[in-house]
Amino acid sequence: MTTPLATTFTQEQPYNRQRPGSAVTGPPARTGPAWLRAVNRLPLLVKVLIANAMIVVLGAVAGTRTTMILTRSLAEGTAIPLVLAFAGLGVILSLLVNYVVLRAAFRPLTNLERVAEAVQLGDLTARAEPIPGGDPRIAHLATTFNRTLDELERDRAELRAMASQVINAQEEERKRIARELHDDTAQILFAQLLRLTALQASPNDETRATAADLEEMTVDALEGVRRLALELRPPALDDLGLHAALADLAQRFGEQLGIPVEITTRGPRGRLPGEVELVLYRVAQEALTNVAKHAAASRVRIDLERQAADVTLAIDDDGIGFDPKQETARDGRGLGLGLFGMAERVSLVGGTCSIWSRPGRGTEIFAFIPLAQAWDSTTATGPS
Repeated sequence: MTTPLATTFTQEQPYNRQRPGSAVTGPPARTGPAWLRAVNRLPLLVKVLIANAMIVVLGAVAGTRTTMILTRSLAEGTAIPLVLAFAGLGVILSLLVNYVVLRAAFRPLTNLERVAEAVQLGDLTARAEPIPGGDPRIAHLATTFNRTLDELERDRAELRAMASQVINAQEEERKRIARELHDDTAQILFAQLLRLTALQASPNDETRATAADLEEMTVDALEGVRRLALELRPPALDDLGLHAALADLAQRFGEQLGIPVEITTRGPRGRLPGEVELVLYRVAQEALTNVAKHAAASRVRIDLERQAADVTLAIDDDGIGFDPKQETARDGRGLGLGLFGMAERVSLVGGTCSIWSRPGRGTEIFAFIPLAQAWDSTTATGPS
């Protein structure tokens, strides 16, 4: 596991800072003649009114002039169709100009809608691009929106860094406690067990009986310490890798629950980044713990598949199931924090965690981790 990161603070930057590679959020460059820039700065309503006024003025002047010239050389009966033709032409021209003006004016709104949909789907890197000729108020709204997304992304990165430090510190503490249990507590109990075994050779019947009872209690305590140390930090995970650790985990929970816990592994069996192996192991451990506490299942399956670009882990059971949204919100049976912890751990290495469950239909937990992002995350946070 990675060593805990030292707490770092970033220097507060100006509010209008820009992300590397993101769309420019400031005003568009000053291009074109002064009158065109002045027109671009006008609100949408004024632009539409000016366009319509120009159409009316030009239509009135050109239409009247043309009608006067033509009616002098045409019979009186042809004047009305000519006026109607000019009226129709004026309507078509008005619609065309309004379409061009409104389409150009509403492009920033379409751009903002696209960005909002991307953010809703979880892509905080989306930004609204500046569009020349748009309404200045809409452009200001897009700039404010981009700045808000910049702040949100920065805060989210800081939150993830803090969560990573907390999880890393927790894992280091687990490792320390497991080591102390193994090196100190277990050794003391084992020494005590040897002395109790020697006492059973005593000629006194009462001493032998007491030594036998104490020996049994010491064996149970020693087994409990060993089991707790394994749950805190299994040696197989550090020494042999994820496959061996999951196999040991499945065997222990199968014996504890008295039900078959099947495990299937596919793909290359080489070592993964240490942080990824630990995350997947903790997901499987938490899932099996929830099965033992709540599921009342008769079968559990663990499926680990590694491909060139990613690794997936699925744990499903045929238990009573639950409503993930309801249980996470109210945490009535203690599930919410564990499920949140799974998703948070997986997200820290660039992956996603999904939970499917329905009352009476069992539960499946699925973790997906892209290995390219996982290697980058491990490099950034330090060696395991």
